[in-house]
Amino acid sequence: MSKPKTTEEIIEARKAQAELCKERGLPHFAPDNGVCWRCNKNIYQNYETSMGVTGKEFVTGCPHCNRSYCD
Repeated sequence: MSKPKTTEEIIEARKAQAELCKERGLPHFAPDNGVCWRCNKNIYQNYETSMGVTGKEFVTGCPHCNRSYCD
């Protein structure tokens, strides 16, 4: 398991996701605050069982509980 991301790294990942969606004209499915509506984990954070996302890939669901955000 990798070390948990810092608050600054999470903020940068959130910004990167917003920029990616804007630049490519994609819908912004990821929660604005980064917290999954289903499992309440931050999608950008690393946890024991799964890796968080970097924000550089298009987010359509939670990497932790696999909840789709585009249903």
